Amino acid sequence: MKWPLLSLLTAVTIFGNCAQPAAKNKVQQPVSSEDNPDLFHPNNQVLSSHIEFLYWSAVEGALMYAQKMTQPAWSSGATNAVQGKYENSTYNIDPGLRVSMSFFRAPRFWEIWASYTRLTSRGESSAKAPSRPGEYLTSAWPVPAAIGSLTHANSSLHLNYNVTDFYVDRYFNPNPHLRVRMIAGLTGTWIEQNWAMKYFGSTGFTQSVRNHWTYWGCGMRFGLMGDWFWTNDIYLTARGTLGGFIGPYHNRAIQRTNSLDPTSNNALPIRDGDYRDTRPVGNLQLIVGPSWQKNWDAMRTELFVGYEMNTWTNLQEVYHSTLGDPSDFKETWINTGYIALQGLTARFTIDY
Repeated sequence: MKWPLLSLLTAVTIFGNCAQPAAKNKVQQPVSSEDNPDLFHPNNQVLSSHIEFLYWSAVEGALMYAQKMTQPAWSSGATNAVQGKYENSTYNIDPGLRVSMSFFRAPRFWEIWASYTRLTSRGESSAKAPSRPGEYLTSAWPVPAAIGSLTHANSSLHLNYNVTDFYVDRYFNPNPHLRVRMIAGLTGTWIEQNWAMKYFGSTGFTQSVRNHWTYWGCGMRFGLMGDWFWTNDIYLTARGTLGGFIGPYHNRAIQRTNSLDPTSNNALPIRDGDYRDTRPVGNLQLIVGPSWQKNWDAMRTELFVGYEMNTWTNLQEVYHSTLGDPSDFKETWINTGYIALQGLTARFTIDY
């Protein structure tokens, strides 16, 4: 009985194999980024180059150079405060550059960085006296009455911005789609601002004022940086750091009266105030935006485009004082404000 049964089973097996269609060659589908457990190559030791294009504007307070009346004063012979709007100096949007190098030590999960940021920003502003009777253009800096009422005023700004960072980060992967870096290290800065104003009087004289300050500082920087994978090689990248600096600060204000006659050499010194100290300064850096990160056979690349803001405290100061005879008491007025450099940051990174 068993021989017929074995013959039947053999025949069914052969028939079944013959009845099945021929198997097609399977095409291997690429593994999507969502299924890739090695998005960030945490086990690869790499050297990275980073170049960033900055398109920033400096936003700054305490830069009033004139007041322009928008309505007549209640009485021409009585004491009046400001009547109208302040004319403020402003910066343009200017390009800058940041270059960085980093080395990731795998499998130790730490990374060392060196970075340099450079930006030069400028700005031009002007104001004319109102044409309606009883309205005037007045200066924010005290000027001698001999120049008469102002016909117009000009203001120009120039900022040199330099920041250098040397820091180490600790690398974490809480899950395959998230990379977090804890940042700590040294930082240094040199920032210089030159602010020049010119007032044109109805009597033919001009008044020039120059306020110039510089700051050199070094200190520590701490923060976090993260890359969160979304889909199709698109990530959300963010960074926040806090820097503390200490260093020398120098602020000098010079004011002179000049004639409109170009052949005349009668510049009269009205003001030459010099202020120096050693001061702490704080810097808050925030960066956020999308990035495209791609793993290749021999390298990894990243393209980031986002918004960056750097806020600086305890830097922008303007020292005014009253006018009087050489032996008279001079009261000092200090205007202070924040400095914020903000705008577009675009970065390209390549790992070797």
